[in-house]
This record gives sequence, structure tokens and C-alpha cells, in this order.
Amino acid sequence: MKTVTLEIPNISCNHCIMTVKREAGFVDGAEFVSGDVDAKKAVFQVADDQALESLKETLAEAGYPPVG
Repeated sequence: MKTVTLEIPNISCNHCIMTVKREAGFVDGAEFVSGDVDAKKAVFQVADDQALESLKETLAEAGYPPVG
């Protein structure tokens, strides 16, 4: 597992963080660690690059596309 921080500009409140956390739970090999509304970032543990890509796609489909 590796730790990744994703910038997610659409995060604007704690409800957004909860949605990001929920969506990450649907991705095999990805786990939500923490989120920061002010920084518009979320930290995840991912098993590999495939899990990271799946996480990014899932977040984008939920309306929280990460940048970078």
C-alpha cells in the first residue's frame, strides 16, 4: 500500500469529504485516510497504480474529479 494525496477542487464542505470517503469505499485496493476541506485535498491508501486509477475514475463519476 502507498499513500497518495489528491487535490479535489470540488470539495467545499464536510459533506463533500463524506461523499469522497463513501465513494473510495467502492474501489478495491483503495482506502480513505483523511480529507481537508480548506486545502481541498484527500489522502488515500492504494494498493497499486490500477487501484489509484480506479479511484480517480470513481471520484470523477461522483462529481469530485481530482486534478494532477
